[in-house]
Amino acid sequence: MAATTAPTRRRTSHAILALFGTVMLVGGTDLSKVTVALPELTGALSLGTTQTLWTGDVHPLAAGVALIPGAVAADRFGRRRVYLIGLVVAVVGAAAAGLAASGALLIAARVGQGVGSALLIAGTVAIIRVIFPDVGSRALAYGVWAAGFSTGSALGPLLGGALVEYGDWRWVFWVNVPVLLACLVAAVLVLPESTNPDPPSLDAVSAVLSASAVGLLVAGLKDLTQPDTAPWLAPAVIVAGALAALGFVVRQLRMPRPFLDVRLLGDGTLANAALVLAVTVGVLNGTLYLLTLRFQVVDGRTAIAAGVALLPLAVATAVGALLGPLLGRWFAQHIVVVAGLFAAASGFLTVATAPEAGALVGMASLGLGAGVIMAIGANVVMSAAPEERTADAGAIQESAFALGAGVGIAVLGVTAVRFAAASGAGTAPEAVHGVGTDGALGVAAVLYVFFGLAAGIHLIASSRGRRGGREPLANPV
Repeated sequence: MAATTAPTRRRTSHAILALFGTVMLVGGTDLSKVTVALPELTGALSLGTTQTLWTGDVHPLAAGVALIPGAVAADRFGRRRVYLIGLVVAVVGAAAAGLAASGALLIAARVGQGVGSALLIAGTVAIIRVIFPDVGSRALAYGVWAAGFSTGSALGPLLGGALVEYGDWRWVFWVNVPVLLACLVAAVLVLPESTNPDPPSLDAVSAVLSASAVGLLVAGLKDLTQPDTAPWLAPAVIVAGALAALGFVVRQLRMPRPFLDVRLLGDGTLANAALVLAVTVGVLNGTLYLLTLRFQVVDGRTAIAAGVALLPLAVATAVGALLGPLLGRWFAQHIVVVAGLFAAASGFLTVATAPEAGALVGMASLGLGAGVIMAIGANVVMSAAPEERTADAGAIQESAFALGAGVGIAVLGVTAVRFAAASGAGTAPEAVHGVGTDGALGVAAVLYVFFGLAAGIHLIASSRGRRGGREPLANPV
């Protein structure tokens, strides 16, 4: 019986890995293929500048808002149940986005896609911990999961361009439906159910505070793009978001079993790694967003040509995600992350300042460094947390990914609008995605170089203070 059980378990685990990899492949394409379709969407639905920004980044932002409550729900009510609900929500959101007749309906559907992604991520992280209890198999599982997302991101611009050029913008969303429906059937068949015997507190106030903090902070950033709004409105909204975030932190510190254990952020290594993840993912996605629109709106390239032009950035990200764990077998984690920061910062600066030929090299360097950081930085966050708080660390890690992507698009998009207006070029799409994009990338690149230096120094110092700074990656992902 034991001989029969082991192969059966292996087949089941392989099926689960294939399921997770496929779902993450679809999720990876969502972040990049929609950006390629934005010019077509803008014309078809008469989207304004702010609606265009919301369409591009409301998906990862909604995911960021829902990740922490989703993780709590998975631990309390069942990881399989939450994963299945996430697939249903993602399918409905994709179908509704393709049917949208206005910008408001499209944005609402994109919110649904983001919530579905959050539930899928929350369920996946927890299920992997149960199905793959030993370090080696768990590392393989997270590697397949990350590779699926990286491959999806690499294929997204080309897939989105082909769908827009040879079909219709609606198929950018509808293509998800049959694939995710097949994954839903597979998930029903292969996923086991499990819960956490000591789950985080189910606290409605904490959920509202976390969602309010994220929503208000991002809404305030987006209000900065509107020259006709009252000058006090955006700062007031941002302050309200900061107060909600402060209230969330204070409440967690007073709870015996918090909704999210924010005390983990007191660990310098974990906090620094999460910050590096968020900022780098923001830089990567914001750059992808701006370059996609510039290639089409200013350079006049077709959607598929824009997707091809962005392949060096996307493919290099996938390569970096695979290269990082390999480097982590021979070098200390913080050394690999610092090397990734150096590559990403130098590449970003090249993209912002060099002519087109140099920008191709810059995109490759930026993508390579970002991929390394995403692979190793996530492991740093998880390994820095104690075993009994891995769920909280996972929520912090995935929130850094999701919020970094959304806020990065918002901040770089806002900067492009403001830079174009300040330069006298105006706020027409050609000006925003031409002069505005050049200025936004330049300013952001310089700031990221200084951030990379500061974060690298701090990461090395905190890692040496914690473990002597000599450990290789014990659990490559």
